[in-house]
Amino acid sequence: MADTSNCECAIEKDASLDSAPSLTAIILTYNEELHIKRCIGSLRPVASRIYVVDSFSTDATLEIARREGAEAVQRKFKNQADQFQWALDNLPITTDWIMRIDADEYVSAELATSMARIIPRAPASVTGFYVDRLVVFLGRPIRHGGFYPMRVLKIWRTGLGRVEQRWIDEYCVVKQGLVDYCPGDLIDENLRDLTWWTDKHNKYSSRRMIDLLDRDLKLGLSQHALSGTASRRQVIYHTIKTNIYPTLPPYFRAFAYYLYRYVFRLGFLDGQQGLVFCFLQAFWNLFLVDAKLYEARRMIAGTGVDSFIKHLQDTQGLDLRPLRLENESRRSA
Repeated sequence: MADTSNCECAIEKDASLDSAPSLTAIILTYNEELHIKRCIGSLRPVASRIYVVDSFSTDATLEIARREGAEAVQRKFKNQADQFQWALDNLPITTDWIMRIDADEYVSAELATSMARIIPRAPASVTGFYVDRLVVFLGRPIRHGGFYPMRVLKIWRTGLGRVEQRWIDEYCVVKQGLVDYCPGDLIDENLRDLTWWTDKHNKYSSRRMIDLLDRDLKLGLSQHALSGTASRRQVIYHTIKTNIYPTLPPYFRAFAYYLYRYVFRLGFLDGQQGLVFCFLQAFWNLFLVDAKLYEARRMIAGTGVDSFIKHLQDTQGLDLRPLRLENESRRSA
């Protein structure tokens, strides 16, 4: 199990070797009182400004965030991509760099140290930084199954980054320049139970269904072309998810995913947690996506697209107006 009890003290001690970069961290929140203090605490040595963009939480998220020194704004939530791009376009960001981080993530001591040393010294040609994301599931770091190292673009120069507009699994990209690497892990450790996790992924499966349905019906709900510089892993996964995975037979592709992750990429080496993680990712997520896709096509065949969209809005609260795509953004920040 990952030890997070002393993460703030360890980070502050290591990162004090250099001053904090001119960096604004942006955190999207909804009822994150369990995680927000840990997240903000890990950012203090590496962020000169922290923004929380909250979707009208009903718990103590905003109170804790402000007490910990973050600035907070509220906005109605549509999806992660739309909310974060709105933050880039509308927050008064004056720092040189921007970092995207989720509320249930935190910066490890090693990553904080490398950020404090590397980012202020970055040459002008470098416009972004990759970090390694490490998932902790049921108390165990998931280091196999192809889930680690999960190198993602999380830091970029202000004005040069944007978010791919998809309903799920969106990527951040930079418009130009080189992307470097900051060693150390960005740790994704959600402290809630499996009931919460399965409920969240049930909702995620609806969003993946929308992306796949949009690919066929061309409703303007998702951005299917990756425009900008992303990590090699992101480019490969984007190609697989956009061009290969949708062409595989429904239901079979969930089994193929499980075999790939658990057997061929050695997910079984993560013990019982690895079994549960790979199985649920495949069958409580991707298999469920295909079942919902089948249901959606039956409903559309019977009552039409508009009726189906209204059904999703009424039953799941999903705002299915066409997304604001890249050429509609006021500024790419």
